[in-house]
Amino acid sequence: MSDLVVAYCFPPYVDPSAIVAAKRVRERGRPVDVIQNAMDGFRPVDPGLESIAGDLVVRRAELTSTTHFASWSSMSQFSQLGVQQALAWDRAGPRYERVYSRAQFAASHVLAARLLLSRPDLHWTAEFSDPLSRQVDGSVRRSKAPDGALRRRLAARVRKAGFRPPEDDNAFTWVEQVSYALADELVFTNAHQLDLMMADVEDPELVARVREVAVISPHPVPPAELHSMRDPEYPLEPGVRHIGYFGRFYATRGMHTVLDALAALPIQLRENLRLHVFSGEAADLDDDIAARGLERWVRTGPYLGYLDFLALAARMDVLLVNDAVTDGTFAQNPYLPSKWSDYAGSGSRVWGLVEAGSTLEGVPLDLRSPVEHATAAARVLASIARG
Repeated sequence: MSDLVVAYCFPPYVDPSAIVAAKRVRERGRPVDVIQNAMDGFRPVDPGLESIAGDLVVRRAELTSTTHFASWSSMSQFSQLGVQQALAWDRAGPRYERVYSRAQFAASHVLAARLLLSRPDLHWTAEFSDPLSRQVDGSVRRSKAPDGALRRRLAARVRKAGFRPPEDDNAFTWVEQVSYALADELVFTNAHQLDLMMADVEDPELVARVREVAVISPHPVPPAELHSMRDPEYPLEPGVRHIGYFGRFYATRGMHTVLDALAALPIQLRENLRLHVFSGEAADLDDDIAARGLERWVRTGPYLGYLDFLALAARMDVLLVNDAVTDGTFAQNPYLPSKWSDYAGSGSRVWGLVEAGSTLEGVPLDLRSPVEHATAAARVLASIARG
């Protein structure tokens, strides 16, 4: 094989970035070697995730570098160990032609950039799932990258490419701009994300280069066969419509709008609905459900393994996905929920709670209502209940 994948988090560890990286491998359909970090104690393990890339992963190295998502020293350690492994495999042959790295997490791009110092002929594809140097609330994400041998070597390579290295010592700015200057292809999940990230770059020539090599590529849709690989025991009450939500909650993404809408429905319509929430965060959610008197109509469950999630998603009548709420924080919503791609391959209808102008608003949803608009959500629930 001639492809190397660098993903700090990769299956069997449970993380959205790991899942998308594995789906990219399956989407490309080429055998790969994988370098990842050992995430024991930081991410749970789901062996079923290894089915996504399957036999396309030929060799795999789990590095035992210190696990830290923001520390420059841990990025440096991961990249040093990873380059040693990559060059050893490269010497054993066949020589690599391509390297793909994905961030989150930032260390992936540091390793790929460091590898290019030894193998400048490699074709580097760098994917950004979200902005690295911006938090979800719009603030700058910071972590100090002290001046040292690695930073100086990367700076020299950026200058050789014809660009100025960052003037500050923010590790996330360094990872972004080194990738912008050196990668042959830059993958973004949506155009708003690209625009936001380019707004932070002061060098117009670097912006022009990024836009020249940028590729907008939403998360891959899993093939249909992955939805039927498991058959989890989870009975669904006959004669009613089942709505499923799978995934974590965040400050910008919650369930209060849907719960308020469900509580507002006339009882005869509510009786036709059951909402299933698999989040692994049941305590607070159960309190919210009880406060609204919705225990009969809402069922909570654990965060599921990926293949169990896909199987149950295909059994639901409607799947719920919600935008992050970014109004007042960003000019345009830069996030595309990764759940959309998993839902899109399920065969079930998809209901999106969308923010105006977001990328999710533009995808082919079956049902939609505005984020934080309980009345509109109630109308959608009523239409589902009526069939």
